[in-house]
Order: sequence, then structure tokens, then C-alpha cells
Amino acid sequence: MRAVGVLGMGAFLPPIVRTNDWWPAATIAQWQGRAAHRATNTEIPANVSAGVRRTLEAFAVHVDDPFRGARERRVMPDDMTVSDMEVAAAREAIARAGVAPDSIDAIFTQTPVAEYLMVNPASETHRALGLPQRCFAMATEVACNGFAMHATLAQSMIKSGAARHVLAIQSSAITRVLDPREPDSAWWGDGAVAAVFGPVSAERGLLAAEHNTDGTNCRALVLGGPDKRWWQGSEITVHSVDRVHTRSMLLSLVDRAGDSIAQALKAAGLAPGDVDFYAAHQGTAWLADVTREHAGLERAKTLVTFPSCGNMNSANVPYILALAEREGLIRDGSVVVTFGGGLGETWSSLAFRWGR
Repeated sequence: MRAVGVLGMGAFLPPIVRTNDWWPAATIAQWQGRAAHRATNTEIPANVSAGVRRTLEAFAVHVDDPFRGARERRVMPDDMTVSDMEVAAAREAIARAGVAPDSIDAIFTQTPVAEYLMVNPASETHRALGLPQRCFAMATEVACNGFAMHATLAQSMIKSGAARHVLAIQSSAITRVLDPREPDSAWWGDGAVAAVFGPVSAERGLLAAEHNTDGTNCRALVLGGPDKRWWQGSEITVHSVDRVHTRSMLLSLVDRAGDSIAQALKAAGLAPGDVDFYAAHQGTAWLADVTREHAGLERAKTLVTFPSCGNMNSANVPYILALAEREGLIRDGSVVVTFGGGLGETWSSLAFRWGR
């Protein structure tokens, strides 16, 4: 059984930087007066879990900040496509991996806002990259949990001999479906990240993956028309269908992170103190630090990109990994753990020993 790991990563951020002063002062004042948009209040009930307590304490830090800790985010120009971003990230990943495009036998893509429905978005990116016709191409719909699920699919294909190298791309074009009058329009950003997976030495690569699914809060956040389905003629925006679901999802994040990280480390034969770097989903400005503490990863370094990039969906976790590698926070032999989750919901943790 061959070991499988990341051979190279690439990232692309659109050129437009949208700072907080892009929103009119009157709009911001309106947000501050709309308590209904505070999915979590900061009152801490008795007899809650340690994770819920930490979550509510963290929310209290930003409760009076309408931007929730975000300062800027990247936005796609009107003439840029999702494939444009994915191709730019993929080309860098392929170059860093040092593999030939014709050795890539599978490509996975994940984006919340494709250019069209009822087509396979991976096909356009595949064409633009000049990948071989025999290449397996599939777009997934796993919301913000794309990297972890793509990693597991890549590992399975490479271990089975179905692929030599797998290209996995996660992108966000979410700003195109945000209503700028709504508070959550300030919390998201665009971008793309790619990773090439392939065989690595026995002591390296993906050591364990912990995946979980619970559809209880599936209406916490959706893309569609308010009170309608996406095909029923309304303007399509990101919005919450059920705020009880939204609150429940947010309050569960820290406990879920602690549990899934613990299970991934156990499966890998590692302890929290062995972790060198931790990459967390960037749904909030505080999530990485709070989940790191909750999981006992005090020794691990991390990066927080929410203030500068907002929430980039599935691109969050791999962007942090790509950035950490460039900055020397991840080196050959580093133990790396991730946590991410996707609307619907799924949530996952991966454990790697980095390098080839």
C-alpha cells in the first residue's frame, strides 16, 4: 500500500481588494440595529459544554463589530470566471509538484458558485489546463469541506492504482451571490487553491482522515431565493432558511473540531503535542485559535486569514496550508492537522506528515 501526500500547492487571489469602507455608513448602521442578524447572542447558559462556552465567549469579542473581525476580502472582477481562478492556482500547484500534466489522471473541483448549472465545472478547468482526455474529471458539492473530501478521494484512487497523480481544486466565487445590504456580505471572499496529490515515502503523507455527517442543520445557510427554491424566479443569494439551524451549527463547531481532531490523531497514532501546524476553516475570525485551544494543540502554530480574506469556503484550509508552506511554518516532516466543515453538514479532520 503506497503512501499518498501533497506534492505541490498553488493559490490565486483575485486582484480586487474590498475593504470595509466599501459599504455605506448608513448600511453599516442598519446592520448594527438589526439584532435578528445576530445568529448567536452572548449570554452563556448554565450546563453547556466547554466548546459551547468557548464559542459564546469568542462571539462576545466581536459582538459590536458589524464586520466580525474582517478588514478586507478579495473579489472577482466581472470578466473573471471560476475556471480562470482555478487554472491559475492549478498551474502553480503542478509546477511546484514537478509533475507533467499528462501524468494527472484525475481532477476534482469544488466551488459554491459555478458559472452554469447542469454541467460539470471540472471539465472547463480540465480543458484550460490541457490535461489528457482520459483524465477522470468530477465537480463535487460538499460546500466548505472540499479539501478534506478531495484528499480522501485522491488517496483512494492513488492507492488503488486508478491514478498516478490527482489534482484537487477548491474555489470561491461567493461574492457574486451576496446581497450587499445584508451583514453577511462582509464576511466572505473569493479565491482558489489547488493541490497535487501523489505517492510519497512510507513515513510521509496523509496518515488519517476523520469524516462526519449530520443533516440536522441542513437549512442553516443556503443559496437560493428567499422562501423559494433556486429555480423559482427569485434573485439567488446566500441566506439562512432557519436561524435555529444557523445557531445550532455555529454552537457545535468547537466541540466537533475537538472530537474530530482527537479521532484523526488517534487513528494516526499521534498525540496533540506532536502537532506542528494546525489549519482550520475560516468561518469566523476566532475559530482557528479557539479550536486549537479546545483540541489541546497549544504547541501547534496556525494562521488566521479571515481578517484579510474573509471566508473563502473550501479554499480556506488549503489556502492556509499553501501559505504556511511558503512562509516556512510547514517543513518536511512536520505533523499537520486540519479541521473544516461544510454546510449540509459534514465536518472532517486530516492528519498529515508533510513532505515526500
